[in-house]
Amino acid sequence: MLQIKQNNKVLIEDFFIKTENLSVGYRKNFPVITDVSFSILPSKSYALVGGNGSGKTTLFRTLTALLQPLGGSIQVAKSISTSYVPQAKKMSLNFPLSVEEVLYMPQNIGLSFLPKKRYSEKDAELFEKTGIKDILKKQISQCSGGQLQRVLILRSLLTNANLIFLDEPMDSLDHKSRDLFQDVLFDYLKQGERSLFFITHSLEHDWKTGFDEIFEIDDGKFYKITDGERPPNCHHHD
Repeated sequence: MLQIKQNNKVLIEDFFIKTENLSVGYRKNFPVITDVSFSILPSKSYALVGGNGSGKTTLFRTLTALLQPLGGSIQVAKSISTSYVPQAKKMSLNFPLSVEEVLYMPQNIGLSFLPKKRYSEKDAELFEKTGIKDILKKQISQCSGGQLQRVLILRSLLTNANLIFLDEPMDSLDHKSRDLFQDVLFDYLKQGERSLFFITHSLEHDWKTGFDEIFEIDDGKFYKITDGERPPNCHHHD
């Protein structure tokens, strides 16, 4: 449980995000998804599976307050801090920043993105393990898709957010890198009350056992696969 202080009183929050009968979409009376009820709890991992155009992004935008819900309710813990890892292939990074500057962008805003002169031992180990150490001085615009995806994931971890949303995080990674980042991400869960929320169009077999809950969107409906619910055309997670 999260303990936070407000007016010198200790408050207890046992969730990060909680929804009840949530409907999401862009036009009133025309929801993309309806009846979404679930909770994102501390120290848990979640996967949201759905085909292209199923509404995954619409739900994500609502969970992060970029869209207002069309119906139902959504509660967000006051103490929560979130981070978002976008799809590398959908990004255009043509600005003159190095990998090092992008990694520490949250800490350096207002300081002209000055690179750190000295990394923590923990950061240095992470750079070494993930192969980022050798490209720290490289311009982000010169990175391959796989390198960029690794940088974006690491940048999110360095923010020490409570909840990290990852949008198709493995698409640009080879199998070896996927296995490595699976370990890195799930190790992150062990560092205090932190949670991961994956958004993906499919799950490889070896990823299924890593999640505490798996959800699926199919034909405008929200299903909890881990509770035994099965959409009519259940194939995205196979």
